Amino acid sequence: MSNIAELANCPELSFIESMTLQETEEQLRELYTKYYREATGKEPEIGEADPLNLLMKAFCAMEYQTMQYADAKGRMEMLKTSTGDALDALAALVGLTRKEANRATATVRFTLSEAQSGATAIPTGTRVKSEDGKYFNTVEYGEIAAGETYTDVVVQAEEAGADSNGILSGGIKILVDPIAYVASVSNTTPSTGGLDAEDDDSLTRRIYLAPSVYSCAGPRDAYEYYAREWRGDVADVRIVSPLPDEVNIYFVIEDENGLRVPNSTELTAMAAYLDDETIRPLCDKVTALAPDEVEYAITVKYWIAESDQRSVSEIQSRIAAAVADFQAWQRKLGRDINPTELIARLREAGAKRVTLTAPVDTVIDTTELPKCTGATATYGGLEDD
Repeated sequence: MSNIAELANCPELSFIESMTLQETEEQLRELYTKYYREATGKEPEIGEADPLNLLMKAFCAMEYQTMQYADAKGRMEMLKTSTGDALDALAALVGLTRKEANRATATVRFTLSEAQSGATAIPTGTRVKSEDGKYFNTVEYGEIAAGETYTDVVVQAEEAGADSNGILSGGIKILVDPIAYVASVSNTTPSTGGLDAEDDDSLTRRIYLAPSVYSCAGPRDAYEYYAREWRGDVADVRIVSPLPDEVNIYFVIEDENGLRVPNSTELTAMAAYLDDETIRPLCDKVTALAPDEVEYAITVKYWIAESDQRSVSEIQSRIAAAVADFQAWQRKLGRDINPTELIARLREAGAKRVTLTAPVDTVIDTTELPKCTGATATYGGLEDD
């Protein structure tokens, strides 16, 4: 089921009125009794082990299963509750397909033990791997020229997805397929660009926004649709028009470390994509911008009730998790910095009393992104209940 905010108020429909197996059986018995009485003028007498009773139970079980299939089929045709292949079929109706997973890439340097008199070939498909066992293949032929000791070649992860991102320079240093005279390999750039296959929520949101593109007036939803269409890791978008015919697109990227602002290369690529004549209305000037980050820190002290003294370690772990979860919740475009939310999470995690020094209530603009610069949660000890 979709968790996108746009469908939060859309009701979940049931096509069998939430009937239970027992209600199905009771309905059948009522109908049987009615028809038997009309035909004979008598009340039916059916024992627990009566073959007719067993037949009714078996029929009701099959009927209820059929009803469940019908209900599931109906729910799969509704955007809010559709998932998987059924959601892919809804996407096809508006000309969309689920974004496939992408493979991460990096640049790897192949270094010889010493310069050779002839060229040393690095065949396409040569395998290298990181220390934690992630395999990469060269995507093009490389060659170390005569008299040279190294060459740089682009490699691509064998497995698509975001798991192969974030391998720092020097982390890919194992040559799986030996090459004569090659003494070492090492990536000179971090691995980037790996994306998981688009999840249901992301595809649901694009389906929801798709009708907006039919307008030729450049509506806000259409720009958001195209911004999300550009790349699968666009996590949030804000559209601002400071002046007539001027459109500013603010967006954030989600990677293995959470949300981040786009870099200059991504801003240029997004702007170029949105500048296409099939996307941008004739008179609009579209600019892709990175949100300004609003920094805040967390400084909190908490106490635990004496009645929970046997659970102190567990509560401390829950407190730490609550602080981390708050940071993830708070890091959203335009979300005001809300210390009340943090206190509520800490109380729910088991804190009896909380003293919060930071953050303070801060109203931020819709195009700004909160950023936590550090978090300190200090345990103050036990207190009377």
